[in-house]
Amino acid sequence: MQFQYIGNIQSEFPEKFGLPKQPGLAPGLEAVLRLNGEFGHETLSRGLEECSHLWVLFHFHQSEPFRRGTVRPPVLGGEKRMGVFATRSPHRPNPIGLSLVKNEGVEFIDGAIRIHVSGHDFVDGTPILDIKPYVESYDRPQGISSHWSDAIEQKRVQINWSDKANDELQKLSRFKEKSTIDQVLALDPRPRVAKSDAIFGMSFAGLNISFQSVGVEILVVSVSLIENSMRVK
Repeated sequence: MQFQYIGNIQSEFPEKFGLPKQPGLAPGLEAVLRLNGEFGHETLSRGLEECSHLWVLFHFHQSEPFRRGTVRPPVLGGEKRMGVFATRSPHRPNPIGLSLVKNEGVEFIDGAIRIHVSGHDFVDGTPILDIKPYVESYDRPQGISSHWSDAIEQKRVQINWSDKANDELQKLSRFKEKSTIDQVLALDPRPRVAKSDAIFGMSFAGLNISFQSVGVEILVVSVSLIENSMRVK
């Protein structure tokens, strides 16, 4: 059995570090689903403008090869192993991802379909396998749904900005993106084991964002422009 890509995704994350572990955790994140060639014909998107949310099936193209049947879910702090089929881990026998995103609008430009979405968890360049509409009457479970992670509160940390970082963001005319950056960093992308004063760098929307661990909180210390970077439009 063979599958072909129908397009790819343009997102604000050129690499996995800092990317939310699930869709919907950072509603301000924007991406574009780009469908080209025979899959970019406008007839394929007919009626899509009436769909508020979309299921996106994609290839975990940066995932490591599948090696074992258990994984350490981040929501459990990496302390406990669970069977891969009970998790949303990208380390799967077939590296296929499934994300529910909000449809922000559909365009047909130069013979290609461009679907703007928000609340995503995609790395830039992610190959798309399929797109399906979310239909509440079908997709919403009947009765009460449950999962072992339901009782675990999504960890969010306090984000603070240094005066230097605030000034740099302002000078780059990117201050309106501060709230989205906060949404991403509040999910705590720091490694599970990190020194209390460690400094990390995250690439986002053409920016290099340096932040430091200050106890349990995060301090953004500097922001700079990445040369020749592409932004989602």
